Amino acid sequence: MIAIPSIHQPKNNFDNLIAYAASNVNTLVDCSKERLYYQQKLLPTLPIFVKHVFYHCKITPTILLVALIYLERLRSHLPRKSKGEFDTPYKMFIASVILASKFVEDTNTIAPSIYRLVSLLYLPKEINEMERSFLGN
Repeated sequence: MIAIPSIHQPKNNFDNLIAYAASNVNTLVDCSKERLYYQQKLLPTLPIFVKHVFYHCKITPTILLVALIYLERLRSHLPRKSKGEFDTPYKMFIASVILASKFVEDTNTIAPSIYRLVSLLYLPKEINEMERSFLGN
């Protein structure tokens, strides 16, 4: 059944897309529930993180959809019993959105805003490594 949006719903409400993205990335890999490192302890829940990145970095729905396609392609190449650390879904989300923005945008304003937003958690070198690792699969 196709969901028909309510006429009373605001036109730019992307909460369902954001929730779907958070759920999708969270199910890619079986991850530890334990926050072992300091930076992991600073992370909000994944849905809040995805929503924060979406709105504060001005991600377009198109970029988020392309990122979801990238994540789905990654899922098909991962071994069935892949495991990750607590922040693995966050890293996969960051990498997929940055790569999607580089593909979709001509000016690439999204990537620098993401770098700034997560700079307290990850160094630029680590983010570049996330992108390369993501492309390697």
